[in-house]
This record gives sequence, C-alpha cells and structure tokens, in this order.
Amino acid sequence: MDFEFTPGNISIKIKSTPSMAKTISIIRKYNPLSMSVIKSTIESQEYVLEHSVLSTPGIRAVRKCYDELIKAGNEVEIYERDRLISREILSNLISSHRLTEREVRAQVDAEAETQSNDDD
Repeated sequence: MDFEFTPGNISIKIKSTPSMAKTISIIRKYNPLSMSVIKSTIESQEYVLEHSVLSTPGIRAVRKCYDELIKAGNEVEIYERDRLISREILSNLISSHRLTEREVRAQVDAEAETQSNDDD
C-alpha cells in the first residue's frame, strides 16, 4: 500500500466582526483579494486567508493576521485541513519548522566539512 503525504493548509475564518471595514483592511495586508471578494468570503463563512502548513513565512503571516483580527475585536477561528486548531498550535508549528531548519543546516555543514576533509 502506497502512502502519499499531501500537506494541508493553515486557514483563518471570521466568525463575527464588529467592523467589516476594519476587518477587511487587516485581511488585505495578507491577502490581495478585492474588498468585495473578502467581504463576501467573510459573510459566507469561508476561509479568508490560507497558507501551506509547510510554509514558515505563510504560517507566521496567518498568526500575525489572526493576532491583528483578534485585537480588533473579531471572533476568529484557525483551521488545519478543516480541523479547528489553536493559536498555540501555530506557534508550536513555527518552532518545529525553526528546529528542523537548524538541524538540516547542521547536517549540511557537517557533510560539507566531511567533503572538505576528504578533498585534502
């Protein structure tokens, strides 16, 4: 049996907003869609922002957007593959990416040093 990993997305959904104009303004910093499309997306309870779970900059953008939306008084939900998650999970995911990047860098450096020593 073959298993194919398909990375999911981290997404934001607006459950309620005290100010549609302010909410749209915040979302437009992270999503270049038109104001009317963002408004209809909010009203239809669809995701207003999505990034791959594998994209550290994308996950950071989702977390930053989430924080701004919450600060503005919005009720916001974060999803991974249509499963509700917490902001803490986003932070943990970012930390995990950072750790993986450090480990890969260390391995590459070690391999480069070994290669350099072999060439001597």
